[in-house]
Amino acid sequence: MELAWQPEYASGLATIDQEHQNILRLFQELLEAIARGDSYMTLASLLSNCVAETEQHFQHEEQLAVTAGHPQCHCHRVAHQSLLRHLYRLLAQMEANPASLSVATVATTAQLVLHHICEVDLPMLRLLTPPEAPRQPQGAALMAENCF
Repeated sequence: MELAWQPEYASGLATIDQEHQNILRLFQELLEAIARGDSYMTLASLLSNCVAETEQHFQHEEQLAVTAGHPQCHCHRVAHQSLLRHLYRLLAQMEANPASLSVATVATTAQLVLHHICEVDLPMLRLLTPPEAPRQPQGAALMAENCF
């Protein structure tokens, strides 16, 4: 499975897009490490990084939604909590049984994350960019003015 960033994943908010790219890159690194047969310590560190980056990103995204007064911010937070519970279970399973962390289990989790980005995040985030404003190029700063 290849978790490469695609232009259609872009929200128009450069900072959020960079965070999404980082999350996908971390999951790709974890998949590659599992396939190589890297040590438990390496895999545990990579999975912990995936979880931490996802937590931080979700906090940032939720802050943007609340600040903008997005009407679906509570539902979005619930979706984040559900995905985080899945990540915490994966981490706990790996700690209890290191062999449980396989390419298949991580690929399934990565697909859930990618689905969340495309089907949950993008519709909300695109509402945070005024329709008359062009999408920000990659690398542009995310400012309060970008939200409603």
